[in-house]
Amino acid sequence: MRQEFEKHLQIPKDVQGAWDEPMVFMVSKAGLKMCLWYGMLHVVIEGWRDAKLADPVIARLLASPNTELLRRFRNGMFHFQKDQWLPTKLSDFFQPANQTVEWFRSLTDELQRYLMAEMKRLSATRAIP
Repeated sequence: MRQEFEKHLQIPKDVQGAWDEPMVFMVSKAGLKMCLWYGMLHVVIEGWRDAKLADPVIARLLASPNTELLRRFRNGMFHFQKDQWLPTKLSDFFQPANQTVEWFRSLTDELQRYLMAEMKRLSATRAIP
């Protein structure tokens, strides 16, 4: 999903400046793919916790208040919000003071690092017929 988001991140000339408006960005191809990617990452976090996986770098990232903001974002994205078009569950995640974009990318990278290493380790211990 990350690659799909980044593929559509290039701002088309006909909407330059319009992406400054959050709702315009959220309904763009890049915005929709970003929201899907962000929402799906929280599902990975839930699986990480349920499986009781451990890694010190990931533990530090998950200790951030941004984890709760991401949970709320996921809920706001995937559950009907009758009171608002852009509910605070979504907009709170992007407040500049939270540095959520940097945190989110770091968490994505670290989860990928850990899970890829774990898949390689498991593959090496199993005989392939």
